[in-house]
Amino acid sequence: MTSPSVAKKDLPVIREHLLELVALGRVAEAVEMVIELLGKLRDRNTELELQVHKLLRHRWGQRSEKIPEAQLDLLLGLLEDTAPSTPAVEGDDATVEQESTKEKKKKARPHGRRPLPENLPHEEEIIRVPDGERVCPNDETHGERTCIGYERSSTLEFVPAHFYVKDHLREKLACLICEGAVTIAPVADKVIDKGVPGAGLLSDLIVGKYRDGLPLYRQRQRYLRLGVDLPTSTLSDWIGESMGLLKPVAEAEKPLVLSSFLVQTDGTPLKVLDREHPANIAHGELWGQIGDGRHCYYQFTPDQRYHWVHEALKDRVGYVQCDAGGCFDEVFARAGSRAIEVGCWMHARRYFVEALDSGDLRAAIPLKEIKALYKVERKATEAGVGPEERLAMRQEKSRPVYQALGAWIAERVEAEPPKGRLGKAMGYATRQWVALGRFLEDGRLPLDDGAIERMHRIPAVGRRAYLFAGSRAGGDRAAIAYTLIGGCVLNGAEPWEYFKDVLEKLSRGWPQARINELVPANWADARRNPRN
Repeated sequence: MTSPSVAKKDLPVIREHLLELVALGRVAEAVEMVIELLGKLRDRNTELELQVHKLLRHRWGQRSEKIPEAQLDLLLGLLEDTAPSTPAVEGDDATVEQESTKEKKKKARPHGRRPLPENLPHEEEIIRVPDGERVCPNDETHGERTCIGYERSSTLEFVPAHFYVKDHLREKLACLICEGAVTIAPVADKVIDKGVPGAGLLSDLIVGKYRDGLPLYRQRQRYLRLGVDLPTSTLSDWIGESMGLLKPVAEAEKPLVLSSFLVQTDGTPLKVLDREHPANIAHGELWGQIGDGRHCYYQFTPDQRYHWVHEALKDRVGYVQCDAGGCFDEVFARAGSRAIEVGCWMHARRYFVEALDSGDLRAAIPLKEIKALYKVERKATEAGVGPEERLAMRQEKSRPVYQALGAWIAERVEAEPPKGRLGKAMGYATRQWVALGRFLEDGRLPLDDGAIERMHRIPAVGRRAYLFAGSRAGGDRAAIAYTLIGGCVLNGAEPWEYFKDVLEKLSRGWPQARINELVPANWADARRNPRN
């Protein structure tokens, strides 16, 4: 029979039912019922403890899911279960003990203050010896002592940003002999036709709102402190005009992303003010894509339905790395799909971390193996190897770890309760096992889609500040801004310089046929390698 609820009001009913079973001689049934109730209470208590642990860690503790190797070794020592038998991931001349000892040592932090940047301009201030101390103390007839040098020390100073007015003087020419034939120079190029703001001010607005997460009313306060009062509505209009001008550049990123060797994709929510919605707020989504670590593209959707993802990736040919969310299933499962799924070890690890947090020490075993996979990647990166050499290292060191971990999971997944934390972790890994092994096919494929998750931190900062977009048009503008800012981040470009230069070029009538030259990756390449 189904066990009664364990709500407090039902306890008398449960007590009476148990007494009735005992009176009828059905003691074993009563015991089973008690055991079942206790099991449910235990599971519920474990779930609540895990939620509390997550909340406390999110509020006060370490956010990273990385677990020190020394801690994993300690947990493994408490287990009777054996870990997969795999070769240690070490250098040719290093032993397991040496590597473990090396990792336990804390990295020495440099002492003293950091040197000041060498590229900053310097302003010298000469501090004179007081007049009463300038004469030679040994013999006043020697007169004033001569300067033989200076003791130098430095302070880092700051001058607040300032506004200035740029006057455009259009030259007028006339023939003094015939007193006519007047001509005048063309109108100055402006980002906003007949508008006041220059490209530098608009760039500051864009970067402040979308890169630094400053709502427009805060930017207005900042400008007011510098002596200029600009209404928030005016700033909003300027943002809208700028995004309209930048839209073709952002849209040029989409085909570049989809034609990349690897596309990494994920979504992040963005609430939108909607007067027609019952709660006045609609739950939209920013779907982000990164192509080969160079190109970035964001699309805003007014809801979180899956068809947006299916439409965006329906023509994708090649590798797509994602988090195995249900929204991506149709991308790979539909008839004729040529998209190849690449799994994310970061998400696989996350489930095992949750199992370990819930108190299941067995999760330390797969976490140790996953850590070994990342250790190979770190060594390859530190060695500066190319994709072929990285793939060779993976085949030699990572494949045995991958295979042994797969065997360990396969031996236990059937016996593990699927709703338990470890069962969920094993189930995820099992369903994704082929996709998780894609990194063994090509050295250009990363272990995880951390790049797109890190990119989502930029809209997350803004989301915490301004809470929601003012309209669907505001969501579209945000997607344009995050597309181009994301490209700047990926390619090491300074966003303010990028927007200022691109807005100036667009205001001068940049040809549409050359719009690809303005996407952040190509813009940054041109800056690093200027044409002679």
